[in-house]
Amino acid sequence: MSARAAIAGVIAAGFVMAHPAHGGAATLRNATVIASGTVRLSDLFADLEPGQDQVLGPAPAPGASIQVGGGQLMAIADQYGVDWLDRSPSAMTTITRAGRILDKTFFSELVRKNLPDIGSGPVSVALVNFHPIMVAPDDPRPIVLSDVDWDQRSGWFSATAYRSQPTGDATQDSFLLTGTVHAARRVLVFAHALPAGAVLSAADLQMDDAYTGHIASRALTDAGDVDGMTLTRGVVAGEAVLDQDLHRTVLMHKGDPVLVAFTAPGVHLTATGRVLDDGGAGQYVRALNLASGMIVTGRVTNASEIEVEAGSGAVRSDPGVLRRLTASARDDARATLSLR
Repeated sequence: MSARAAIAGVIAAGFVMAHPAHGGAATLRNATVIASGTVRLSDLFADLEPGQDQVLGPAPAPGASIQVGGGQLMAIADQYGVDWLDRSPSAMTTITRAGRILDKTFFSELVRKNLPDIGSGPVSVALVNFHPIMVAPDDPRPIVLSDVDWDQRSGWFSATAYRSQPTGDATQDSFLLTGTVHAARRVLVFAHALPAGAVLSAADLQMDDAYTGHIASRALTDAGDVDGMTLTRGVVAGEAVLDQDLHRTVLMHKGDPVLVAFTAPGVHLTATGRVLDDGGAGQYVRALNLASGMIVTGRVTNASEIEVEAGSGAVRSDPGVLRRLTASARDDARATLSLR
């Protein structure tokens, strides 16, 4: 039964059973804010006689209001023997029930408390198609979650939210709560915005010990794995460094001339060669020593040099390898001349 219908019922009953009038003079309250779930006579009239206060009916929903007009007010005053000082058929009073808004912050914390194995670190909760709701201010547990489902890989969650104090409106008493949840992780992030094609260095990166953003693929945690890599897309500051957004910067290409450096304690030798693989900074590639015909493996130090470590083995090349590389060198020379 609505609050207005309940008060109307009180009025109808008043014509059958009227209370004797009291000597005191009461005054009408023009507007009243109540906290309880019932409307009392004292919510309408001030200065009632001792013991005269009575419950009239249920209060409106939290945050809602009802208006009581002069005719209803006079009938209620007659029924309960209220000597209403400023009695008038044009009078009007408004009764508003206090409410508390449950916003995204409330529901985000509620979701966190209901997720298993979430840990105690920072958590990012993003709600989808969320609408705040109003509840009674004194309700210690206004919402209960059930059927909580969380995919930790994608972060997607869903749950059914129920009001602990139902309003009687099925569309308001329960609803689906959805969104994403990401627990904190220790990952590398970009220190500033960078365009696609940028070659990364340590100055472009920093460690975030409590990153809670969405991570679509493998996030990197070692700056050494990123140094010298090239971005495949533009990024913004604070964004996680993901392997899918990087590729190795190619410093030398298969067939390029290269300086082969042999380093040992007290010894540093160099030879000319041809690289047999595409290579980026720090990568190991094979190269043909043109003087000896041996194939060695070395680490790329710059666009024209590889460093062969002491003790590294070498293998004799297939004669066809030397012919192909020689032919490739002649083709490169002809192409260079044609451009002049």
